[in-house]
Amino acid sequence: MNRKKISVVDAVSFAFRSILDHIRLFFFVFIFGSGLIALVVGLLGLINKSLVFAVIDSPMFQNIQECVGSHCLKTVYQSGKPFISFIFNNALPLLISAFIMAFFFVGLDLGFKAIALDVYDKNDGTVETLWSRYKLALSAFVAWALYCAMAWIGFMFFVVPGFIVLLRFAFFPFFIIDKKMGAIESLKKSYEVTSNHMWDIFAFWMVVKIIVYVGFLTYVGTILTWPVSTLAYAYVYRQLVPRT
Repeated sequence: MNRKKISVVDAVSFAFRSILDHIRLFFFVFIFGSGLIALVVGLLGLINKSLVFAVIDSPMFQNIQECVGSHCLKTVYQSGKPFISFIFNNALPLLISAFIMAFFFVGLDLGFKAIALDVYDKNDGTVETLWSRYKLALSAFVAWALYCAMAWIGFMFFVVPGFIVLLRFAFFPFFIIDKKMGAIESLKKSYEVTSNHMWDIFAFWMVVKIIVYVGFLTYVGTILTWPVSTLAYAYVYRQLVPRT
């Protein structure tokens, strides 16, 4: 078992250095990634056009738009019942759209993590990798569902178990990409390799969350948070699981 201490500074430094060294790659990844997101969201909006217009024309939507100041809480509360009714009345199209969006983002996330691993392993990467991992998306989708369910249950029981789940199982997408593991196997492997690094990973997680929070304060920072956090996670993964 690897007992080498994981350096948070090295992980974050690697992330920022990689973005600067491969600025052209990440620029085109951002352009193509944004284009794919806009395309999928636009197609779903077109397919559910009547549903979108029904939401926009509903009194519920108009009330929320006028939500200002102390009146806002009352407005949101009063809109809760019609909002729940709207969801139940349109459960099937909303469920299908939500599944498509979730599947799409899971596949996109796998592609981006694959680019991060390529940058670490080969000091290079290609834009095409961004959409090249959709064949693994079903396993990742199931793993994400299990991961979120376990974290939620963990937080329900005195919070600490939730943090343990959040940290110990967090590297499962990299096992799916790197080792072609299934959902259960990738979660188990992530838990296994992090057994001696709990506090290192907790410190790393805290620093990444601070970077993400600060990044969201500015538009440019918001754009950088995803690549920075993903590259940093790729670095930590490679400390846990060296390339063979």
